[in-house]
Amino acid sequence: MIVLNAKIALGREKIQIKDIVFSIAGAYLIGYLSNFSQLLAMTIFVSITCIYLYLDIRNLETSVIAVTMSYLAGIMLDHFSDIIVDSFKLGQLYLIVLIILEIIFAISLSLFVKYMRNRQSYVDIQFTKLESILAMVTSIIFCLLIFFTEIRQDNHLNNIVYNLILLILIVIIFFVISYERVQQTKRDYELRSQKQRIKNDNRYIKEMEKHYNELRKFRHDYQNTLLSLDEYIKTDDIDGLKQYYDNSIKPISSKLNSEKYKLEDISRVGNKELKSILFNKLYSAQMAGIEVTFEARSPINDFYVDSLDLALALGIILDNAIEDTEKQSHGDILTGIMKDESSIMIIVQNSITEETPPVWKMKTPGYSTKGNNRGMGLANLTEIIDRNQNVTLETMKLNGYFLQKLNIKIGEVQND
Repeated sequence: MIVLNAKIALGREKIQIKDIVFSIAGAYLIGYLSNFSQLLAMTIFVSITCIYLYLDIRNLETSVIAVTMSYLAGIMLDHFSDIIVDSFKLGQLYLIVLIILEIIFAISLSLFVKYMRNRQSYVDIQFTKLESILAMVTSIIFCLLIFFTEIRQDNHLNNIVYNLILLILIVIIFFVISYERVQQTKRDYELRSQKQRIKNDNRYIKEMEKHYNELRKFRHDYQNTLLSLDEYIKTDDIDGLKQYYDNSIKPISSKLNSEKYKLEDISRVGNKELKSILFNKLYSAQMAGIEVTFEARSPINDFYVDSLDLALALGIILDNAIEDTEKQSHGDILTGIMKDESSIMIIVQNSITEETPPVWKMKTPGYSTKGNNRGMGLANLTEIIDRNQNVTLETMKLNGYFLQKLNIKIGEVQND
């Protein structure tokens, strides 16, 4: 159960078959090695579990701390089982009691993680090497304490109770420190997000003012152009009119179709966070020489989903589209938002090349075309989507394009 509880604590409630197989194999491994040394058995199993979790999340420090805390929780449940069995004279029912406590703990931990997410209090913490080393040292010291005070003294109930009390104090201290760390991380993140939103809003306003002045200038020039046609029509100068059209009017028509006016529909997006993400990402893509188009035929103010999650999800989608398209000589990105009576659909479509990897590979944690562990990829995107019950994500390759659709069911905001 160590690896299962560790993944639940990290917000990865979707347990895979390989996790169950690993847990069962681990139980048999512990049973076999315990015939030689219980201390050796747990040391080897915890080490293997750290490696297994690292291969899944690709973060060594987080893997070590998650496994260590899950291991200490397992020891605590083991001590509770010993006390219950001894107090109620349950004899051979120790294993059943332990399994029941493990299941209750796993369910409680999952509910706690969901509760923290509903309160918007669950954030990913990046642990340091020092913290992971301290976690390992704490675990080793406690294992030695159990070995010398319990195993070598025939598991006296008094020693089990004393060690359990000490372990509970350690766990409480850990949770207090972790909670304060989470709150500080959340405050820092919100402050950075606020500063970034202000920066994005100011940039959006400046660009809109610039485009508005250009439109005013164009309107003035266009009115003068129409007045200039009057003389050609009065004198019936068709050849001069054709020449004037090719030299003066036609370039203006091309200007109307220029990239600067392909983002004007962003003004119909009422959510500030989403508007800032859309404008800054797409405008940056334009500056990189990518042909960009955005469409929203009607104003949309409420997206019925957590604004931060939606902005993060769309940011990842657009970053991936830009990363894939900027390497192409004639790349293009089409983004659109549509709404009907029951749902809102956000579509991002970008051109791809033959070298574009398959969808399943993009969903691998840490995958990026820039190198190992540099890209957020679709794995993080999937985690964000899973937090919102009314949001689904469709990802596909179709006719030379990579297409991603966010479908939002209209209703109350729902978070797991």
